[in-house]
Amino acid sequence: MRKPATIRDVAQAAGVSPATVSYVMNDLDKVSPEIDRRVRKAAYELGYARNRAAVTLKTGRHNVIGCILPTLASPIFPEIAEAVQSHAETLGFATLLINSGDTVEREADALRRLAAHGVDGAVALLHPGFDASGPPEFPLVTIDSFLPGYDCVQADHDGGGRLIAEYARQRGHRRVGLLSGAADIASSAARRRGFLEAAAGEIEVVWEETVPLTATLTPRAAERMVGRGVSLVVCVNDLVAIGALSVLRDLGIDVPGEVSVIGFDDIGMSAWPLIGLTTVRQSTHDLGRRAVERLVRRIDGDKDAPDRLVLPVDLVERATTEAHAPSPGPEAPSLSRNAAKKGMSRN
Repeated sequence: MRKPATIRDVAQAAGVSPATVSYVMNDLDKVSPEIDRRVRKAAYELGYARNRAAVTLKTGRHNVIGCILPTLASPIFPEIAEAVQSHAETLGFATLLINSGDTVEREADALRRLAAHGVDGAVALLHPGFDASGPPEFPLVTIDSFLPGYDCVQADHDGGGRLIAEYARQRGHRRVGLLSGAADIASSAARRRGFLEAAAGEIEVVWEETVPLTATLTPRAAERMVGRGVSLVVCVNDLVAIGALSVLRDLGIDVPGEVSVIGFDDIGMSAWPLIGLTTVRQSTHDLGRRAVERLVRRIDGDKDAPDRLVLPVDLVERATTEAHAPSPGPEAPSLSRNAAKKGMSRN
């Protein structure tokens, strides 16, 4: 068995003094960013771990944070958890992950359990109905679920909806269907609002259905896909978009020749060649990193007023969308690839 690395081993590998390593490992902010990165890289590569019991006795901190997620079934949440855990590790923190089941009762229980385990703080995605009147016993940073009195990090969901509307307009889509999320989910509501505001006056929403945020569409949503004269289906997230693709392809409707489909999130499978989903990308890596950075500042005693950090998004074009030549009549079907092959032009 290899002998555990010591602080002197890290100092030698990083080309600094043991005191400098101590400054970095104890987050004392006494060295330059370059030195900090060099020491942390050496410590990671050597597998150096501080004596946690000694650190706790000296500082009162356990260097453990919590991460509360509503579910692990949707790919977006494990991606966020990985980002939180990875960045927390670079800052010297271990992470306890809790699946709350997306209920306020289990979220409250999760906060109590984390407090009982002595965590220094937590990052959480909370249910819209979460009651913030009973604050946790440690610093808390939320992702997407803004609560008065707490820092929040989120993607620009409203801006992403506007990006979709602008993309649709530029590519000639004038009649669309919407597969929206529940109105009480802040991110879903913001995506819908941004799209509708940017689309007003130029793009007609022919139909809209509220659906669960899964890849299985409701029967009513599946019915909407048939013969409704839309050239684009705008989906609240990538899982819903993948469900829409499945229904359309089962119906023999050409994607994107007859109907284009666009999602939101850019989960890993959206880039798979068999899916190739056009979508709005939010960086789960940046969400996790910035949330952890804010949390650690709070743990270190930052008393600034809580605020909301909104991270930019961008649109990624893949194989499920293409330009569309608007039909001459409001009830005419979308232009198909067969028609295009006969010499009809596209915008």
